[in-house]
Amino acid sequence: MGTWQLLLVGLVMVLGLLGVVTPGVPGPLIVWAGTLWWTMAELSAVAWAVLAGGTGLLLLDQAVVRLRPLPPPRRTTTTVAEEAWATTLSACLVVVGSWVAAVVLG
Repeated sequence: MGTWQLLLVGLVMVLGLLGVVTPGVPGPLIVWAGTLWWTMAELSAVAWAVLAGGTGLLLLDQAVVRLRPLPPPRRTTTTVAEEAWATTLSACLVVVGSWVAAVVLG
């Protein structure tokens, strides 16, 4: 694994950690994807053990989230402008992600 690829994996994990505290962003899944990327590049027993441990923690987290009681529902509405911004942002993320994948995967 080269230096640039290792830096990109670290960047993905940092973005995932920021996504943990940002509502609506699947931070744990982004961190797991970074771990998977690192594991696929390293292909060592330690890397596979780290991926297995991370997968176990992610599944445990999902089970705890599903089993906790739900808070009472709040009445919220989204405006058309909020939906437009969300759609634009997700489209930009897809475009940027495809460019990053094209650069990384060659």
